[in-house]
Amino acid sequence: MLRRVGYPVLIAQNGLEALNLVKAQLSPRIAILLSDVAMPYMGGIQLAESLRQTHPGLQVLLTSGLPLNKVTNLCGPKFQPEFLAKPFSVSELSGMIRMLAQAA
Repeated sequence: MLRRVGYPVLIAQNGLEALNLVKAQLSPRIAILLSDVAMPYMGGIQLAESLRQTHPGLQVLLTSGLPLNKVTNLCGPKFQPEFLAKPFSVSELSGMIRMLAQAA
């Protein structure tokens, strides 16, 4: 869906694969991370925190079936990413990505 509306997309099966994929990317710049909170090997929160060290302007959108307050508690007070609760619609996702792209 994101590719159809013109966004370049990198896909990874888990957090560790995503981290390695981003490290291998020389160009273009990674502007937005869309990640599930719970993934094998490395969760979305840990992935976002790792990537923000090398990509300080990275916009982060986390998604989860967990409630927002649980995700907020897992993130801690210093890291408050955008959040999209599952299930979500295509229009909700595209709206959030559009908002983050404008901020990037």
